[in-house]
Amino acid sequence: MPEKDMKKIRKVLLVVPPVTRPSDFSAKVARVTVFIPLGIAYIAATIENTGRYEVSVLDALIEGDNQTGIPMKNATYFRYGLTDEELAQRIKDFQPDVVGVSCLFSAAQDDMANVCRIAKRINPDIVTIVGGTHIGNMAEEAIGLYPAVDFVIVGEAERTFLDILEVLEGDMGLDELNGVAFRKGEEKRFIPKTQYIQDLDKIDFPAYHFFNLQRYFDRGESHGFYRRTPYMQMITSRGCPCHCTFCALGPHWGARQRKRSAKNILDEMEKLIGKYGIQEFHFEDDNLTADKKRAIELFDGMIERKFNILWHAPSGIAAYTLSPDIIEKMAASGCYSITIAIESGSQRVLTKLMRKPVDLKKIPALVQTIRKHKIDVRAFFMLGFPGETKEDMKITIDYARGLELDWAYFSIFSPLPKTKMYDVCLEKGYIKEGDFDPIRSFHRSIVHTPEFAPEELQQIREEAIVDICFRNNPNLRKYDVDTAIENFSSVVRRYPHFDFANFYLAEAYLRKGDKKKAAIYYQKTIQANPAHREAISRLKTF
Repeated sequence: MPEKDMKKIRKVLLVVPPVTRPSDFSAKVARVTVFIPLGIAYIAATIENTGRYEVSVLDALIEGDNQTGIPMKNATYFRYGLTDEELAQRIKDFQPDVVGVSCLFSAAQDDMANVCRIAKRINPDIVTIVGGTHIGNMAEEAIGLYPAVDFVIVGEAERTFLDILEVLEGDMGLDELNGVAFRKGEEKRFIPKTQYIQDLDKIDFPAYHFFNLQRYFDRGESHGFYRRTPYMQMITSRGCPCHCTFCALGPHWGARQRKRSAKNILDEMEKLIGKYGIQEFHFEDDNLTADKKRAIELFDGMIERKFNILWHAPSGIAAYTLSPDIIEKMAASGCYSITIAIESGSQRVLTKLMRKPVDLKKIPALVQTIRKHKIDVRAFFMLGFPGETKEDMKITIDYARGLELDWAYFSIFSPLPKTKMYDVCLEKGYIKEGDFDPIRSFHRSIVHTPEFAPEELQQIREEAIVDICFRNNPNLRKYDVDTAIENFSSVVRRYPHFDFANFYLAEAYLRKGDKKKAAIYYQKTIQANPAHREAISRLKTF
């Protein structure tokens, strides 16, 4: 905390940082996704509703170029969103007393710190507060790493942010804070999180009016997918009753799941539908259906209030919470896609290593039940888990293929700091301190075990994606070629340089009988890969 006299806090600026990436990991490798920052929106509402402060929100990603990127530092980095100069001007224009910066993900860590440095250069008396899942979980380290950061909030921030403002104005003592790391002179202090908001219905709805929502509707993109616009993200609960060894959300949300009531959720949905014309909702919960009674109340409420909307849960649904009756309710209320969080096709890996409550024997029937209700069915899988063998990974890939999913997401295991598996990896020498790359580690393994090397994992993952999602895609081969075209087109739109995506999109059009469009994408395949023999062979038959 800056060494200065306490003073009246008048203005608070909340910032979503831009995205800076090395050129070898630009948006062509991993897309840059823009969506309404719910955490910032919740905090903005909480601060505004005190009536004591002027609040402004700056989403530096959507305010600038968030698609092509601006070359920086001799083109070794690309910036998506506002430049440093533009950021500085926005801060100067508002003249805040406090700048709060979001850092939900590891990849945002450096950009978060950069916003704080810019704020301090403009006015050293600006107090900087940062929060979000990633930075909160490493609060003790962050307060030592970044001199421009004054406070790091651990866990949910609504109450804590207000408490810090009280401290700055002299109405509270530093020792009264909960869940925060801070600097007092040369001393660095950390107060663990022990108090959580128990009644989530008492939290103000997100302050959507601070955002140019049309800009998100026009330029933003769900981190999953959507069928109708405009759409809106929502969070109906905090935390998860499960305690998977790879999950970093426990330290953020606490040991138990806390839930909003069905009525509270429905009231917010009704407001969004009426005021903004929302036609689709994306529930971002860690475990939406863990409380079956509440879930059914929610789905019944959507039907009874005649919302006539679509919805899905991009972050996945826990398999153990799903049953035929709840799937029927989901379908009737507008659910059009379910992504099951399976993670492994090996029961040994799930039970002994991940501690994840999934019974693999029940999944095939579950998938067929979801299909029966005309709901798109997808699944998450993780490769390269410590203790997993190459045979386990083969079992997972074979299992995924046999499920006949509309889509399968394969990720490479990344040991997140402050998780059980991160500590295990350090203890066993699978990783070293400093190995974690906040930008690349979710796509490129850093784990070395006796069973596999990182380079092998990358190849296994890429082959699994092509095999399950494209070559043996059940919609291409068996079910609905139009769904295959829709899914393949989505990949080509985001990654036009993927030769395999263009090739199988051409195959889908050929199966549909549209030779003209098939020829276009065979040609695009060859443009991406001039040596693609199958595409060359296909074109010779036209």
